[in-house]
Amino acid sequence: MVNKEKLLQNLFNEHYQHLCFYAGKYIKDMDSVKDIVQEVFVKIWEQNINVQNPIAIKSYLYTTVSNACINYLKSTSIHNRHHDRIRQETSEADPHNYIADRIENEVMWELFSAIEGLPEECRKIFKLSYIENLDIKEVADTLNISTHTVKSQRARAKKLLQERLKDLFPLLVLIFLK
Repeated sequence: MVNKEKLLQNLFNEHYQHLCFYAGKYIKDMDSVKDIVQEVFVKIWEQNINVQNPIAIKSYLYTTVSNACINYLKSTSIHNRHHDRIRQETSEADPHNYIADRIENEVMWELFSAIEGLPEECRKIFKLSYIENLDIKEVADTLNISTHTVKSQRARAKKLLQERLKDLFPLLVLIFLK
């Protein structure tokens, strides 16, 4: 029994954040996203699903989370267009959308992980500049630093991210150009 618990705990540790990020693309309430993903793991436990095949279980996790998101959106009466969008993207009729969405999810996860891995001051400046879309003067005023510091830290952040994400650069370009 301990072995099953350990396998499930490892599976949870490995996939929980990725699945929350994935579900968060469709459901903006993070508490609901966490509940949905946790329920998927409870289902695995209760139904005694085999978790030893990593490829099969990963596919099962994403499909189950996707279906749970659809069910959540139905049950909370959110606009039908959201429901149709998720169903269309995860439809078996066009598995390319599902696969492309999973790839985009993984690439975006790597991007945000790389951003979080930046040195603290560099990360703050990068987030304010590129995520919150503040101009250089606004960032400088917010952090009470010089505009020169903002410019140099932004350049440093871009260089560090470029080095860390060099293998993903073509995919990032495709994602941001679509």
